[in-house]
Amino acid sequence: MPQRRPLHHCFNQFSPVGNKIAHNWFVFYVPWWRPWPLNLHHSASQRVVGGTLGTPGPVRVLAALCSLGSLREVLQQRLIRFFIDQSRKDAEKYAKFFEDYGLFMREGIVTTTEQEVKEDIAKLLRYESSALPAGQLTSLADYASRMQAGTRNIYYLCAPSRHLAEHSPYYEAMKQKNTEVLFCYEQFDELTLLHLREFDRKKLISVETDIVVDHYKEEKFEDTSPAEARLSDKEAEELVAWMRNALGSRVADVKVTLRLDTHPAMVTVLEMGAARHFLRMQQLARTQEERAQLLQPTLEINPRHALIRKLRQLTASEPELAQLLADQIYDNAMIAAGLVDDPRPMVGRLHDLLVKALERH
Repeated sequence: MPQRRPLHHCFNQFSPVGNKIAHNWFVFYVPWWRPWPLNLHHSASQRVVGGTLGTPGPVRVLAALCSLGSLREVLQQRLIRFFIDQSRKDAEKYAKFFEDYGLFMREGIVTTTEQEVKEDIAKLLRYESSALPAGQLTSLADYASRMQAGTRNIYYLCAPSRHLAEHSPYYEAMKQKNTEVLFCYEQFDELTLLHLREFDRKKLISVETDIVVDHYKEEKFEDTSPAEARLSDKEAEELVAWMRNALGSRVADVKVTLRLDTHPAMVTVLEMGAARHFLRMQQLARTQEERAQLLQPTLEINPRHALIRKLRQLTASEPELAQLLADQIYDNAMIAAGLVDDPRPMVGRLHDLLVKALERH
């Protein structure tokens, strides 16, 4: 986790008044509160609830707790309004502030249970967007204001950089919908948005999840490419059957997709973001087969891609090379999905593929 700056330093970026507020409340108020006895005895709490004053200590603590909760809500709302105002006055300055202190906002969303509070904090989040130039940030509220009438979902894609996001097979698969996508680059963005779930009555949907949902809805896409530039329906069906057998238990299914252009294949998993987070949290390393049992991935192949068309030919003429190629296509798709932590086991296969390629020269 990145090293945090002291929280009260963040107010220095906007005004000395904010720094004074931070000093008074976050530095002075907290030590004043800590000496109070918070371990209320069960019988004491019963007396308070029943209306008997009992010992004055627990009563004062309960009253202070209620006051502290109300004070926290007031401060929270004022701070959110303050930061929103600052972002409108100087977007560039707020972007720098968010870069330094956005971790606190993400943490607040993850650790808060009330949805209303989550959405209040989410107003401060900033992301790049496929609809805006690189480096320009947008808020969830601004994204919602650009949505077409009748649209109910906010789409996002988590990737280490804009380049990787724009060249992701999942973003490529969304292009046919002509839908704006938020690009999320930080390590904890995915977990944050999974906990947030919705914003302003609009669902937050990963583009990876949307692709899976489309298959359940049996959404159809028309293939307008020339017949010689793609596999026929019969050839595609034969290749799908062959790949199911070749990949075995590593995949739950193999399907044909028409949503890809430049990528040969992609892996789809129901709730892929949650699956990635679960795998990261595992303390023990799992084999490829064990991961497949947990993920139940579906490999979707592009019948127009040169690799897939060549693979179809090799299944009959050179089955050994075809197996190596199918394994590599699958592993590449898993890496693109962020579901492979260590790609080193595939190095030996890559060497074999290079040897096979050089044997022809």
